[in-house]
Amino acid sequence: MILLLETVHPDAHRLLETVGDPVVLSETHVLDADRCSGKVRAIVTRGLGQVPATAFGRLGCLEVVGRCGAGLDNVDTDAAAHAGVVVVHAPGVTSHAVAEHALMLMLALARRVTEVDRSVRAGNWEVRNGFEGVELRRKRLGVVGLGATGSRIAEFGSALGMDVVGTVRGSPKSDMARLSLEELLRTSDVVQLCVPLTDETRDLIGPRQFGAMKPGALLINTARGALVNLEALANALDQGQIGGYAADVWEPEPPLQTEKLIAHNRILVTPHVAALTDVTYREICMRTAAAVVAVLSGQEPDRQCVYRG
Repeated sequence: MILLLETVHPDAHRLLETVGDPVVLSETHVLDADRCSGKVRAIVTRGLGQVPATAFGRLGCLEVVGRCGAGLDNVDTDAAAHAGVVVVHAPGVTSHAVAEHALMLMLALARRVTEVDRSVRAGNWEVRNGFEGVELRRKRLGVVGLGATGSRIAEFGSALGMDVVGTVRGSPKSDMARLSLEELLRTSDVVQLCVPLTDETRDLIGPRQFGAMKPGALLINTARGALVNLEALANALDQGQIGGYAADVWEPEPPLQTEKLIAHNRILVTPHVAALTDVTYREICMRTAAAVVAVLSGQEPDRQCVYRG
C-alpha cells in the first residue's frame, strides 16, 4: 500500500498506481500509525501531512517517504534514517514559481494593491486622492538565504533596478554584496526571507531584528511562517517600525481562528500557494512519485531527490 496524506497531481497518482495501491488518508493530515496497515510500503505527503517518528517504528514494511516539495520539516528525517527508510523530495523544482510569487507579494505590498482594490469595490474611487505607493526602483532588496529561490528573487530585483544584497552564507551566481543579517536588516528597504526552518532559524526575525530594520521597510516571507515571531511582528506594525508584511506562510497553518494579526491592514497573506502553479505542482509531484516508484521497484532513484541528511 502507498499511503497519501494529501492528494497529489493526477499524473503522479497514476504513476504510483504502477507499483501499488495509493490510498488517500482524508480524515487528518497527521499520520496515526496505529490506524494503518502494517503493509504500508510508502508514505507520500505535500506540505501539510505530518510524518512523525512513530510512523517509522510501527510500520515494519515502510521503505520510503516522499515529500512533494523541497522542505522536509513535516517529516522526521532522523527517525527515518534510524529506521533505514529512504526519504525523497523535489528540491529546487519550486524555485521559479516561489520567486514569481514573492515578487508579486513584494509589488502588491509596495503598491498597497489590496487596500485600494477593497476601496474601489466599495465605491471609493477617491482613494486615489493623496495615494502614494512605494516604487521599488533604486530601493535596496535584502535577500536572506541565497539558495535557488533566493538567487532567482535577487535576479528579479535586479531587473527592477533594485540594489540587491544577500546574507553572507550562500553562493549566488552573481557578485552581489553579501552582508551580515544585522547589516542587511539595517540597510534594506525590502527584506525577503528564503531560508529553511531549523532550530537556528526559528524566530529568526524577532524584537531585536525588527528594531534594527529601516523605518517603513517591507518584510516578505515565502519560506516558513515560524521564521517570524508573530508577537514581535504585531508590535513592529503597530509601532510603525516596519511598513508592512507579506507572506505565503504562517505558523501554524491554517492560522488559528483567534489570530487577529492576520487581519491587520498592513499584512498581506496567501495560503501557502506559491508553488501551486500549473507547471510546478505537477513537476514536484511527478519527481517525488518517480523517486518513490524507483525505490519500491528496487531501482536507484534520482540522486538529487534523495535526502542525505
